[in-house]
Amino acid sequence: MPRLAYWLSAAFFAALVLAKFDPQTGFTSLIRFGEKQPAPRLAEIESVWLALAPDSSGYDGQFYAQIALDPTLRHPGLAAALDAPAYRARRILAPATAFALGLGRRAWILQIYALLNVACWFALAILLYREIGPASATAFARWSACLFSLGVLDSVRQSLVDLPALLLLVVAVRSTSTAPSRPPLLWCTLGHLAKETNLLASLALTAAPGPNRRRLVIFALSAVPLVLWMGYVNFRFPASGESGFGNFTWPLLGALQQLQMSARAISAGDFDPRHTFALLAVLGFGVQCAVLLICRSLANPWWRIGAAYGALLLVLGPWVWSGYWAACRAVLPLTVAFNLLLPANRAFWPLWILGNLTLLHGIWRFL
Repeated sequence: MPRLAYWLSAAFFAALVLAKFDPQTGFTSLIRFGEKQPAPRLAEIESVWLALAPDSSGYDGQFYAQIALDPTLRHPGLAAALDAPAYRARRILAPATAFALGLGRRAWILQIYALLNVACWFALAILLYREIGPASATAFARWSACLFSLGVLDSVRQSLVDLPALLLLVVAVRSTSTAPSRPPLLWCTLGHLAKETNLLASLALTAAPGPNRRRLVIFALSAVPLVLWMGYVNFRFPASGESGFGNFTWPLLGALQQLQMSARAISAGDFDPRHTFALLAVLGFGVQCAVLLICRSLANPWWRIGAAYGALLLVLGPWVWSGYWAACRAVLPLTVAFNLLLPANRAFWPLWILGNLTLLHGIWRFL
């Protein structure tokens, strides 16, 4: 497979992003502020030209973007502007980065926040190209399935924290591969502040076979900044009471409920993609988990990470599955691990197709 395919894919992604640009509102359509705002937005934001999603209450990116206007969380209107103040605020890395790069200017901060995921996409493209190795048909298939997965594209399309967290995880894995004796404390720490579920990936990364006391100490140290930050968040929003545990349920219950709901809707003639592709997503996740189960390799960090997120997939609750794309984002490392570890034998292409059944829907949602 010539390198031209990679360049054309990157150009295609750039075209998808550029299509979202508006001369008046810039790239703020990527944040997805809702026309039917679910909560009063910060007063400072009303002076900035924003792209508003028509007939929509918007999505999660609009809350992280408002945190970016004051990542110290001291703004008196911030608690009312967020749907779940404590839950959103603990994912502070992306908002704080946008604030720092925007030099405190509201319009700059929002534009930079909207484009953070875009920058992460290109960085991830480079890292995965190096991770996967020489260009070939199977290498390009692995690369493209990761970069154009629904979870990655939805994080870009709605300015979420999933892709930045994944990027930091990939950097941590590569850092471990190049220097096994030096666990990636910095990258794990930043990953936790990007998204707290990266703790699961960091634990899997450090839990390598053999003596691992030093690695576990490093893992514990990497979690300290998140714990301290969460303490500060609870101090700023003492009455919010959101933990995020509503995202979990008994094993397989969330997926089974989604299957039942989607099958019922389809049998009634409702072929909305949220139902049809939800069925395909469950099948795809099943294939991903089965491949990892068959190709066990405890020494491989991506196998350990994939196995950890396969376990997480089992306990995702109805809140996540109600929009199956949220499940795709929640277990993005599982999808990456599957594509990186899928054996290059005669079963590669059928399994690659079955394991990436939602890829086309991710691109379609971006259009």
